[in-house]
Amino acid sequence: MVFRMLDRFLTLLERDPRAVAVIEEGRVWTRAELWERAREIEGALESPHHTIQLPNSAEFVATFLAALKRDLVVIPIDRDAAPAEVAMIRDTFTPPLPAGTRIIKVTSGSTGKPKGIFTSEANLIADCENICSTMNLAPDDINLGAIPFSHSYGFCNLVMPLLVQGTAIVATNAYLPQTLIELANEHRCTVAPLIPMVFDHLASAAHGNFETVRTFISAGAPLPASTSRRFRERFGIGIHSFYGCSETGGITYDRIGGAAERGTVGTAMNGVQLAIENSRLTVRSNAVAGSETFVTDDLVAMREDGELVLTGRASDLINTAGKKVNPREVEAVILQLDGVREAKVYGEAAGARGEVVAAAIVATPDVTREHVRSHCRARLSPHKVPRIVKLIDAMPVDERGKIKRSALSAAR
Repeated sequence: MVFRMLDRFLTLLERDPRAVAVIEEGRVWTRAELWERAREIEGALESPHHTIQLPNSAEFVATFLAALKRDLVVIPIDRDAAPAEVAMIRDTFTPPLPAGTRIIKVTSGSTGKPKGIFTSEANLIADCENICSTMNLAPDDINLGAIPFSHSYGFCNLVMPLLVQGTAIVATNAYLPQTLIELANEHRCTVAPLIPMVFDHLASAAHGNFETVRTFISAGAPLPASTSRRFRERFGIGIHSFYGCSETGGITYDRIGGAAERGTVGTAMNGVQLAIENSRLTVRSNAVAGSETFVTDDLVAMREDGELVLTGRASDLINTAGKKVNPREVEAVILQLDGVREAKVYGEAAGARGEVVAAAIVATPDVTREHVRSHCRARLSPHKVPRIVKLIDAMPVDERGKIKRSALSAAR
């Protein structure tokens, strides 16, 4: 088995250099054109690791190919991350890095600083093969590429199948329902990996139908049963739930569709073994970064038919539209604002989005909600900026001095 992604791509290139690789805003990029672009830009890449902060595009893929050619470690970053956040990420991950690292998947750490998942090429290829075999994703399929390439979900479901087996991508940064329907139909997309928030919007679309998509995949956050049902009633096809995490890659997949309406996230993916101890899920797979075994933060139960049910989370990370937010990181930024005395950041349920970031703040009267949001917008990625800001007189605490989460949620 070939574990070098570049060798995989070069084999595809030699086999058919004119094959479609990426379709972006009407332009078709062939494998040969992607490779030529990679060769043009390779000299400008940072060493020994290079950050990619680009929108979904052929340029993103070409930059990654250039990094492979230079044998560099890659750090994909959200395209809308604030400069201060990017600088922190660059400063955090300095050599030496674990041997064999190809990509550093950046997530929120427990201390408020970025946490890196050091992922090898072998891990990435194993995850890609698990995904493609489990989801029946073939080389001649066409992926609707709307989820961010920089996110683990987008990279592993879109970029990796392109490089490993030649599955083309229609790259877009649009989430508007009508735009997605038109793009999918125009370019004959057959697979659409999206997030629950987008499915919720699509279910409300007044016009249009998907003509060629046979598989809709939802991941990044729990898919509400109501969204699944509304989408199925609107388009006549079920959504396949996909569950995984940055440390392990894909874990389970709903092969028959409609798992959200059954309250599950499907069964173990090909190449993945699951075990449960004290309600905590242990994942064993060649895709697990750093080792073959990982214990997740999720609390789970297994049904008799093998379908997995997520019952809760051991951590307090906020999951907003598929992106993880560490409350401590946001609290630290808010506390920098003059007049703020206390801040508690937490997640409030928000339907298809999963959760939104909420902040309860004790501050002087001159601190306003807009002050807080503008301060955060200048220092954090948009998904980390509190959508709900509550200015309160005092933090509600229990007899042990711990903040009462239920009282925060009820506050106005």
